[in-house]
Amino acid sequence: MRAESIAKYCLDLIIPVFLILLAEFLIFLGHPSQAMLIHALNLIILALSSIYIDNKIYPALMLMPLFRLLNVAMPVFFNLTLYTYSFVYAPMFIPMYFLLKDGYIGRCQAGFTFKGFWYYLPLAVSVGFALGWGEYNVIHPQLLTPGTHIKDVLILIVTMIFFVGFVEEFIFRSSLQTVLVERLGPKTGLLTASIIFGFMHSGYQIPLELLYVSFAGVIFGLLFWLTKSLPIISLAHGVTNISLFLITPEEPGLLIYLIAAPALIFMLYAYVLKRHSDITGQ
Repeated sequence: MRAESIAKYCLDLIIPVFLILLAEFLIFLGHPSQAMLIHALNLIILALSSIYIDNKIYPALMLMPLFRLLNVAMPVFFNLTLYTYSFVYAPMFIPMYFLLKDGYIGRCQAGFTFKGFWYYLPLAVSVGFALGWGEYNVIHPQLLTPGTHIKDVLILIVTMIFFVGFVEEFIFRSSLQTVLVERLGPKTGLLTASIIFGFMHSGYQIPLELLYVSFAGVIFGLLFWLTKSLPIISLAHGVTNISLFLITPEEPGLLIYLIAAPALIFMLYAYVLKRHSDITGQ
């Protein structure tokens, strides 16, 4: 590889990705102050670079240190963790909007479509409940709601799908995975985005959690590749967290039905559509 190509890769990909992973590793080791300095430095470098160099990788990578810094800097308004999610995630809609407005990510690339939504909805629900059950067995979190009252459950559902699921999937799949796949190819791009996604869960300080969430990132990435739909993967991600923080700790016996029933519906959909295609020749 020519020296110019190596320099280009180091400038717009290897160095900022390394800094993101290094900062998250420091959080994993219990050094958040040093980690925030690295994230801030990385964000400044990427912001300045994007001014002088037209490269859509920079804005995509900027979302991660920005998200982490907002996460840490956001004041605590409520004692209940669930109610703080919207304040942490809502500000991220602003840079996400500008990425779309300025054309760094196209609406089609980002997956802003409901095409095939009802077809893939059962698959997204089944995958979400299964991944949530798996993650629960890694980190064993407590129930995130103060109870199982309908109001608390609805707040959890809205928060996890429309804030956590939508924002994280836009950052890691619509934006990061898209630009990495264009640069590195489908397999390497998907795997790299998934590893970064896993490392961004370093706050749990559990090695197996980083591996499991990286695996979940691959699943979400494949689902995005299959559906090209941000609503579908936002739903899958949201259901994963609903399974993790509500269903599994409170009603684990329901999971077999919540996983199996949507999976069977999806397979029935697929079979019927295949039969229809065979009959019509389309």
